[in-house]
Amino acid sequence: MKDVQQIVGRWDAAGLASAEAVLVGVQHSSPRQPGARLVVNEKGEAAGAVSMGCVESDLREHLLGLLRGESAPRIVHYGASFGPSLEVGLTCGGEIDVWIRRHDPDSSAWKRLCALTPDDRAILLTRLAGDSDQILLQSGDSPPADEMVAALDDLWKRGGTRKLTVHDGDWFAELIAPQPRLMIVGASPIAAGLCDLASRVGFRVWVIDPRRDFAREELFPTAEAVVHRWPEEGLAEAGLDEHAYVAVVAHDAKLDVPALSAALRARARYIGLLGSPGTQADRRQALEEAGFAPEEVARIEGPIGLKAIGALEPAEIAVSILAELIMVRRGVSPAKWKRSTV
Repeated sequence: MKDVQQIVGRWDAAGLASAEAVLVGVQHSSPRQPGARLVVNEKGEAAGAVSMGCVESDLREHLLGLLRGESAPRIVHYGASFGPSLEVGLTCGGEIDVWIRRHDPDSSAWKRLCALTPDDRAILLTRLAGDSDQILLQSGDSPPADEMVAALDDLWKRGGTRKLTVHDGDWFAELIAPQPRLMIVGASPIAAGLCDLASRVGFRVWVIDPRRDFAREELFPTAEAVVHRWPEEGLAEAGLDEHAYVAVVAHDAKLDVPALSAALRARARYIGLLGSPGTQADRRQALEEAGFAPEEVARIEGPIGLKAIGALEPAEIAVSILAELIMVRRGVSPAKWKRSTV
């Protein structure tokens, strides 16, 4: 939803009717996950995608037909496409179900969705029947059916999407969650490259470094903020919690150890440390002497990044770190992956 929300909002402001196609079911291989969207306005302009281009042209025609009143909200199914024929389908061999519906800019769910702040969490429910009404739930709101409670509780905890079947039919539920926070400690060419790359793939980035001459805002134009404070205070200001990703690239014990200590205490989702094996050993010893248990210290990914790609230059190292961040975001353990490639 977040991929297309601003675009649909601009169409609303311009008085353009629009419709959306929501990926609600995937079997076998699929290049995109449930919740992916394609939106089309009455002029035929499109944004977003539910595949890598295999079915979007066909879906656009379905959505335009919906806007012209020629059809009702419904499921459109796509299977595999084989050979060089012009049939519409997925070349990856998978199958997908796409729900198409007309967008209602006056609905309560849409207005509440647009009012969410970047740090808010909510669940968007889309009914896969009738006029495809939507409901937005925030913490403390009751779902439309008691049968949904257990599944939605799990969705709040684990994220992602669910297809729910209750007494009145099927619903598609998706968690609207904040973009992940990446906190980079240490202003450097590696930090500048990582800030730019991470912002492009959906991370909200803070750069923390007390050295104003190094941590200049013009060097980090895509950062949410450049915080000129020592790591413990700066990380707290950036909102450090168990959902945060922390990349410590200062290569200076005065910054590294306090930053790692704060990240470990917060049980940040990802903690990475730049430096050679000798630097890693030195920082880990300092942390254990400060009272952290070996199993806590073992959570630190270091040397940071995927060594297997052979990165040498700062921009290349930034790519290797970003690859590791994406692995964690998608539920892959970098430590296990590294062991499997040795």
